[in-house]
Amino acid sequence: MTGTRKVLITGGGTGIGRAVAEALLRAGGSVVVSGRRLELLAELTASFPGRAFALTCDLTSASDREGLLARARQLLGGLDGFVHSAGVVMHQPPGHIDEASLREQLEVNLVAPLRLGEQALEVLEPGGGMVFISSTIAHRALLTSAVYSAAKAGLLQVMRSLALAGAPRGVRASSVLPGVVDTDMVRTLRLAPGEPLPSEAERATRLEAQLERLGALHPLGRLGRPEEVADAVVYLLGAPWTTGAELVVDGGVLLRE
Repeated sequence: MTGTRKVLITGGGTGIGRAVAEALLRAGGSVVVSGRRLELLAELTASFPGRAFALTCDLTSASDREGLLARARQLLGGLDGFVHSAGVVMHQPPGHIDEASLREQLEVNLVAPLRLGEQALEVLEPGGGMVFISSTIAHRALLTSAVYSAAKAGLLQVMRSLALAGAPRGVRASSVLPGVVDTDMVRTLRLAPGEPLPSEAERATRLEAQLERLGALHPLGRLGRPEEVADAVVYLLGAPWTTGAELVVDGGVLLRE
């Protein structure tokens, strides 16, 4: 984690974002975690008093996003890292994509990281780093994820533009592209359009089968763990001669294409 000690992490209450925060804190860093649910953020901050701070933020709201990095810098007494881990996906095939889910996925997965990245160009200290969590489905087709995949593919171009813009000050930007990682997002049962919610017992059985099916997509035979992706994020935050990079951490799933 060379040279990166004070980091803002969106989506820091759960999943990959939480794992990134914990990795940075264990290495001696300080973090601000942001998200919608204060109770999840508070679990982390209570474990690391004085080194972990929480800022609630609805990333679909332009007013909530405004000045987020400056507020984090004030809490930490400086800011040399920014990680956009927040994400939202609704699995809907073409013809069944509702307007609300379309807008929310684009705002959280594409618009918010662009706007926050613009803030980071001004707020991060020289030599600082940004890391954006994209996805392997930015590069491969999936019937039910047209919007999510498009947003994550667009995020890669946002990252590259930010890398060029930040280079004169030594501010770097890169992306991590995970395969399917065992998080709350993946543990949401995928339903067919119009399908009613199953009973609790049926849901548990179907979810177990869903996780097994997703794990089998990967040549290494299992889902990823959040901490495995976090290791890649921490590396990129502290890699002084790496920018504009895509680091794939996917259990080999892109080899299937």
